[in-house]
Amino acid sequence: MSNRLFRFILGVGLLLIAVLPASAQSDQIFGLVDVDLAEVRSGPDFAYPTLDRLPRNTSVVILGRAGDFVTRWDGRQWLQIAYGGGKAWVYARLLRTSMAFNSIPPTGRILPRDRNGRVPEVFDLSYDICEQWGGSFSRIGDFMAGDRELTVTYPTLIGANVYSVIVISPTGVRRAFDSTTGTSKIILDHLPQEGGTYTWRVAPYWTYSDYRFEWQQVCLLQTGGVFDKPYTGFTRPHLSAGG
Repeated sequence: MSNRLFRFILGVGLLLIAVLPASAQSDQIFGLVDVDLAEVRSGPDFAYPTLDRLPRNTSVVILGRAGDFVTRWDGRQWLQIAYGGGKAWVYARLLRTSMAFNSIPPTGRILPRDRNGRVPEVFDLSYDICEQWGGSFSRIGDFMAGDRELTVTYPTLIGANVYSVIVISPTGVRRAFDSTTGTSKIILDHLPQEGGTYTWRVAPYWTYSDYRFEWQQVCLLQTGGVFDKPYTGFTRPHLSAGG
């Protein structure tokens, strides 16, 4: 371990002990600004406006991340920080953190890009677009009462042009039901045979293509609710002893 890294870890540890109650010390992730005048942005992308600039060695509380670090920095790794009583974002390369980047829980998504590598103009970038995605979720129908489909509704997001409802079975099997509106149908015959309590979640996407593999997820999944489903597989008839 380098002396520089050791001093940073030691400094973060002393800071935690000094300013946090014992119950919070194991929960919070800290970062230290590693450059002078690090830009603070309203969302996790260089396309978002700059809110502030932080001097070198400023300590920040890390709330989450957007993007994944695989082999190199490519502009798509961002850290969400506590800022001014709210939240903001800093490019991850400008910070040293008390936890490895990919171990920090995701709290945001990188903006989609069109064929020219530009952010679609349909999005409002005055602040984090995923903070704009909120509202109520509802469901009509009941598989346990004999319905063959459920109708679910969810909030829409300005700029998103397709939504995917992900239904998760009790054992984790997933099925997707896609729609271009704030309403989608969950079809009984398209679900696994197993009975039990299912969870449905929703995410908005943006795409310029009809091919699903080219859809770009805009925000993290939100849970819409749960529903019960009966077992729909073949049940072997019971035979009497004399039959």
